[in-house]
Amino acid sequence: MGNVPKNELQELETARPADFSFKKLKTLSEYDCEQARETRIGGIPERGQNHRFLTRAVWLNNNRLIHIQNLDVFMNSVLEYPNRLGWLDVSYNRIGGIDLIIQKFVNLIIIYFHGNNIDNMDEVKKLATLGRLRSVTFHGNPIVDKPFYRSYVINCLPQICNLDFTPITKADRYQTLAPPPERENED
Repeated sequence: MGNVPKNELQELETARPADFSFKKLKTLSEYDCEQARETRIGGIPERGQNHRFLTRAVWLNNNRLIHIQNLDVFMNSVLEYPNRLGWLDVSYNRIGGIDLIIQKFVNLIIIYFHGNNIDNMDEVKKLATLGRLRSVTFHGNPIVDKPFYRSYVINCLPQICNLDFTPITKADRYQTLAPPPERENED
């Protein structure tokens, strides 16, 4: 699974996502590539030597997932090069936390978690080791209602450029996590 043969490299980098959305999946485990959706994006990715998909993007949105445990098992069963996963969409599920298994996918650039049930801000820290991560979404999760949500995420994930489909500005980067100190009356 290390080097990608030259004939598969171009396909891997430009392929359409493997679409497993709207499958009513409740858990992640080994999965049959034949069950990927074709209609939403006009086909499925090409397959490699091991008959798994040549793509860096996987859509698992709009299912019934409550966690992403066994994400590695799932990716190993559907992707020719799971270690090259660059875009993961698990939006609109029922996910309540971020499993540490996500840290295995060091080439992730984009992760969509929006529309889930993540309510603990500390879950965000689990993405800090993903140095290539540039875009992440959490809108539609209970954590977005917490005070200083945006500045907390930006401070935990300084490598990202976009949060909730909004570019991170210089002003965003300089905001502090704590509220400004109250000023005493200077009467």
